[in-house]
Amino acid sequence: MLLLHSQSFPRYGLDRFFAIAKKAGFDGVEIVITNVLDTQNPTYLKELEKRYGVEIKSFSMPDTQEEHLFEAFQNTVKEFPNTSINLSPPQSFAFKYKKWVEQIVPKLCRKYDLKLNYRNVPLRMMLGIIPERTGNSLYNLREQGSVCLDLSALWSSKEEIMRTIGFFDTALKTVYLSNVHKGLPYSGLSSGILPLESFLTKLAQRRFQGDFILKLSPKFLHEEDEEKMLEILEDSKQFFVQYFEKKQK
Repeated sequence: MLLLHSQSFPRYGLDRFFAIAKKAGFDGVEIVITNVLDTQNPTYLKELEKRYGVEIKSFSMPDTQEEHLFEAFQNTVKEFPNTSINLSPPQSFAFKYKKWVEQIVPKLCRKYDLKLNYRNVPLRMMLGIIPERTGNSLYNLREQGSVCLDLSALWSSKEEIMRTIGFFDTALKTVYLSNVHKGLPYSGLSSGILPLESFLTKLAQRRFQGDFILKLSPKFLHEEDEEKMLEILEDSKQFFVQYFEKKQK
């Protein structure tokens, strides 16, 4: 299943985002809950699902605002049972968010039948030497349980994406798909330095049953030119079909 990530279109409203996902033929979407109130409104989100025939399959938060958004996130996702929530590990001093992740989220998942995945984020340092998040390593993610693997974020940590397949094994549940082009992360799939052909083919051979979420930087999407934007989305979608879906047959 290939989903489209809402934060790839930060300057568009959700109505336009759902229309794009529908037109480009994606299997569903991930909604990033932000300070924009529409992202926190379950009634409106369900209206968009019905209007466009595009289901919300997962939720996440921006990896710089979890401490301020987790309560709104909780109140929204509980209205969407059977979806996935992709949460980043807490920052070192995000004490409220850390407590919420450790004590409240497991209960939330059990009560509302949500599937929790721990998501890696781009490597950032404090004072130039101390990782901003101590739980962001591959080992920490695997110890936590199910994993959402962000390939561009992994590149920032200078990790090889191919080794993660065997390392995570059945713990890998979701993949944020993107490439790295000319040193810039979150580019379209067909051009860049990451070995996506081999990565997708290997997952297909292993009968991977999780979700893929296309997460691209707005810089690569030419937002002002809808025709060009749809071409980029279609190109990445066809790349996914060629190296994953067709390899499963």
